[in-house]
Amino acid sequence: MLRQKCFVQDVNPITGYFKGTAVTASAKKDEATAVLTQINAQKFREMGLNGKGVKIGVIDVGFYEAPKQASLRKLFNQDQVLGYRDFVNPSAGKPYATKESFLDNHGTMVLECLAGYNPKQNLQLGLATEAEYYLARTDHGSRENRLEEEHFVRALEWLDSLGVRLVNSSLGYGTGFDKAEENYRPEQMDGSSFIARAAQMAVLEKGMCLVISAGNDGAKKSWQVLNTPADAPGVLTVGATDYNAWVKQGYSGIGPSFLPYTKPDLACFSAFGTSFTTPVITGLAACLLQVNPYLSAQQLTRLLQRSGHLYPHGNNYIGYGVPNAEKAIQFAKDSTTVFPEPTIMKATGDQFSFKRPKDWQVAGKGGIVLFRKKSPTQVITQQRLSVRTSILLLKRMADETHTTIQFGENVLEVVWE
Repeated sequence: MLRQKCFVQDVNPITGYFKGTAVTASAKKDEATAVLTQINAQKFREMGLNGKGVKIGVIDVGFYEAPKQASLRKLFNQDQVLGYRDFVNPSAGKPYATKESFLDNHGTMVLECLAGYNPKQNLQLGLATEAEYYLARTDHGSRENRLEEEHFVRALEWLDSLGVRLVNSSLGYGTGFDKAEENYRPEQMDGSSFIARAAQMAVLEKGMCLVISAGNDGAKKSWQVLNTPADAPGVLTVGATDYNAWVKQGYSGIGPSFLPYTKPDLACFSAFGTSFTTPVITGLAACLLQVNPYLSAQQLTRLLQRSGHLYPHGNNYIGYGVPNAEKAIQFAKDSTTVFPEPTIMKATGDQFSFKRPKDWQVAGKGGIVLFRKKSPTQVITQQRLSVRTSILLLKRMADETHTTIQFGENVLEVVWE
């Protein structure tokens, strides 16, 4: 059952830990440094942006021992956590001292990715270190039933009543329910579930920006697609890339081919699951709301999409790609800002060749990658090439209609005729 959880990438049967929970302090530091570098987050530091004045809701499994974490002590000591509610077990004792499953520290790790900062080590784990937080526990780590979706919706209502307009959740539902009859089917990941409809309502009617993880079933042949409510239109769904080439991590959930909109929306690096890419993007969003507090949920989502390195040629593997903080800041200041868009070239016949311009550098900016597609958004396969590739000779695959060619942050869109 644990393998079915949205936030579980794998289970280790020897130690009882799964990747994404048994994360050492060194691994946290390395991943945080890598992903913040990937999204160009130093621009936030240079401008003193840290989410100050922004209210963030976190909906998760549990926040066990969160105040004891070195990177979160400042958050609790300075009273930045303004509320906590346990929707699973309202009569539970102290909110951070009760442990009902070994997943109960998952929300703690997510919170570290959002707000973590260790002053002794001068180590930043999250972007929104000065934001205000409301925490909601809606999922029991060792049980899985549809009632948890109701807990999620009640948490949204609670957060809305508190004026929270930015919500992070690394929860998702597909299969693995205790009762097999409650399991979803992949074709039901179309935004029609109870929890997805509630999430869409929160965006459209309540003005809330929901940042949701795509899930870790991308490599599972029987499923592969993202989970709900990541399928809901309007929510900002986040997948995972590797660090060097910016290709989709194998585990990262894929957007279903039948959706009329692009999912996921964005992606960034994580070695441990989409649970930990989501708070990176939420932290980015909080900093942008600090720049421009008047952004609506739709405007915020749109500018984040526009800051992705593949925009406007998003796909169902990594959405519009890896966001760039510098671009996002400019969009937050002035939505009419224009950046050069990828070149579109037509390929006649079954072959295409392209000579890489000398100024198209890839070092530290993603590798050379092909997203070979059967439509403008649906990926057949992704291919990583050597970074030394200077001349690209491409033979058209069966059913291939479009190919996105990524040379670091430089992108070329090929349309086959």
